Amino acid sequence: MTTEADVAVAPGAAAAVGDVPAVQPLPRRQDGVSVRQLNGDLLLVEVRGQRFLTQAECPHRKGRLLFGYVNDRKLRITCPLHHSTFELTTGDQVSGPVCGSLKVTPLTGDGLPYPLR
Repeated sequence: MTTEADVAVAPGAAAAVGDVPAVQPLPRRQDGVSVRQLNGDLLLVEVRGQRFLTQAECPHRKGRLLFGYVNDRKLRITCPLHHSTFELTTGDQVSGPVCGSLKVTPLTGDGLPYPLR
């Protein structure tokens, strides 16, 4: 079984099936959103039963998205530094200073990743 410490994906590389930790419940905040740091480069975000593997740092100024805001209705994550906001389903930037897309991998129901976008 892969542990969180075993997960390591080079920046810009696709996550392989063996790189994703076993599917297990994540600790939940009161709003039903879970965010877990897998290593220095990746976050696992769970919201409304959907799971997303994302890069841990905002592409703008490397803000730590672990401390960002997750909008569970719009499926978006906002950087705590300069408020850049990204779609969790696509990684597309929707607001904030221009910085490009966030690398996101939506996970299927069985925990297997779709290709990194």
